[in-house]
Amino acid sequence: MDDDAEFTQFVQTRGLDLLRFTVALTGDRDQAEDVLQGALERLYGRWGRVKRRGDPEWYLRRSIINAVRDGWRGRRRHPELLGLENEEQPADSAYLPIDDLLTRDVVRKALAALPPRQRMVIALRYWGGYTEVETARLMGTSVGTVKSQAHRAMRELRARLARTESARGTRR
Repeated sequence: MDDDAEFTQFVQTRGLDLLRFTVALTGDRDQAEDVLQGALERLYGRWGRVKRRGDPEWYLRRSIINAVRDGWRGRRRHPELLGLENEEQPADSAYLPIDDLLTRDVVRKALAALPPRQRMVIALRYWGGYTEVETARLMGTSVGTVKSQAHRAMRELRARLARTESARGTRR
């Protein structure tokens, strides 16, 4: 199989997961599409070398993280919305119980309220399934920073979810 065909197959098989990953990092579907497109363009130009060196998905995720971080620095703003509601939903998602839909919405809002670096750590560690060492390597930071950011983020998420749950309980 030639490089173009291998690259196309890679994008077809991993594209949707990579888009979801990028949406989780950026907080905005449109911005995520732009970031992913740019990262894929850079990867395409280096496909042969990256493929020979090892894991192209690792290279692409690192490129996505760098682009997202550069976007934060360049605009000096932080995304306010996580934006996952625009993601493609499974066909049976319309049949989810209302409690599942409410929980999903509450978690999205709690994630959206986190500072971008903490949201990135949570996305990599718990959604992406990376270890602390891998997360630190992807983010270009120390393992200690990953641990502290994850600890702070989880503490904040628990507090927000507890406040939401207690507010829901008082309305019943």
